[in-house]
Amino acid sequence: MIPALGVDLPVIAGVMDAVGNPVFPPCDVASYLPYYVQPAQPGAVYLYAHARRGMLLPLLEASRVDDGAALIGQEVDVYTSDGRRYAYEAFTVKRHTTDYSLADDVAAGEQRLIVQTSEGPPDDPNKVQLAARLVTTEPGPVDVARPSAAPRDCTPESP
Repeated sequence: MIPALGVDLPVIAGVMDAVGNPVFPPCDVASYLPYYVQPAQPGAVYLYAHARRGMLLPLLEASRVDDGAALIGQEVDVYTSDGRRYAYEAFTVKRHTTDYSLADDVAAGEQRLIVQTSEGPPDDPNKVQLAARLVTTEPGPVDVARPSAAPRDCTPESP
């Protein structure tokens, strides 16, 4: 997903609650918000995962250095199950956010990717979002496009 950070996660559909909010995501995978679009469609593709080792912790750590300036220009890849690679280029990092404005405020016809991770414990509403614009699409290896996913429940225990 983000080669420069060593992040490569299988992506599964995210689950929404009755009012349209994402439920606590599983570990060892990224999820996509079904409210947003799929690659190749105008609008925003929205991926999210925990800031844990083996997941999006490198994104959180990079965002803490000069507000993520080193992430600008980095490639972010998304492979679809039909064997296509969508290469995006990061153009902004937004820290301490609690909204979806980077995904909602997309110019007509633009194809954007948002990658989100948390900044703190489950009750912390602040998120880090990396926004990237589509640069190119091409056929990709099917074995890369269809990784096996092994999501596991990592819901924190209730007090």
